[in-house]
Amino acid sequence: MQFSRRQAIALAGLGATGFLASPAIAQSRQKVILGQPSEGFIYLPIYVARTKGFFEQEGLDAEVITFSKGGAEALAAVLGGQSQIYVGSPGVQLRAQEKKQPVQTFAAVQTQFGSDLVLSADAAKKIDLANLKDPKAKAAALKGLTIAVAGPGSLTDLMVRHIAVYGGLNPDRDMTITPIGGGSSMLAAFGQKRIDGYALSAPTSTTGIERFGGAMLYDFARGEYPPFADILFYTLIARNDWITGKPELAQKVVRGLWKGLRYMKSNPDEAREAVRPFFAQVPQAEFDLAWKLTLPSFRDNPRIEEAGMKKNYAFLAEAEQKPVTVPIADSYTNAVVDTVAPSMK
Repeated sequence: MQFSRRQAIALAGLGATGFLASPAIAQSRQKVILGQPSEGFIYLPIYVARTKGFFEQEGLDAEVITFSKGGAEALAAVLGGQSQIYVGSPGVQLRAQEKKQPVQTFAAVQTQFGSDLVLSADAAKKIDLANLKDPKAKAAALKGLTIAVAGPGSLTDLMVRHIAVYGGLNPDRDMTITPIGGGSSMLAAFGQKRIDGYALSAPTSTTGIERFGGAMLYDFARGEYPPFADILFYTLIARNDWITGKPELAQKVVRGLWKGLRYMKSNPDEAREAVRPFFAQVPQAEFDLAWKLTLPSFRDNPRIEEAGMKKNYAFLAEAEQKPVTVPIADSYTNAVVDTVAPSMK
């Protein structure tokens, strides 16, 4: 769901009482553009920070642009200078770094896998999902099923292939993976029983559960799938020269994000309502379920854990059959988070 600049400013004013009243203050803000490859519950702390005015409190005029062609396009905008920050998958960043692109992760956003694999009620009954407890047995149960993904080589495609291999299946022979496009296409096919399941993030994933009686194969937000548990799923990514050349600006962005993460944990009901305007067309029950299931996938701080970044290396190597050659020390920095930390105590 795309918000105009005017709507975003209006939303920010809901949580920053009186802060937007002065035109002089508004004009003195530093502009920063964040690029997202989609809209969804992956970006919850960004939505909260925008609505509650946390970026404005840092003196920022934060604009968010959604790139319809996904992560590669969003990262290309950072490399080309059209935006300063890519909010997305470190996997996209790592492959760009292999091509000598000077980018790096500098803050954690979501620290559990943010997409879901939803099975239809019929498929869940067929494989006796309710009684499958072993993660590998669940993966093996995908044999013979038709699962929809966003597109060939997409994150959802790689996820489904990874799960299949984990269960001892050949994803190209033992099941059918169907590239089908975005959430509306997936839900239409799911509702018409043309597919047995689909892979996408909330709230599209929880629509399949609430509206059509589907079930999640794994609760990724709680680390139920061992290979993805505690993965550094989405981060703030920028050019190295921007991170080091604009340290105060980077710190302000991280502080705004940190406030959003902390608010989600300390005031979950208020944070949920702060996110609601971004998903006004999603029925309340589906929205509430999405919030409940997704909230555990976020921590209350943006510090980067090396183990979480290494899970991206393993994921790409296993899903794409191509190891990552970027030294782990070059993939991320906690310098900005560490500088901001004393002010967040």
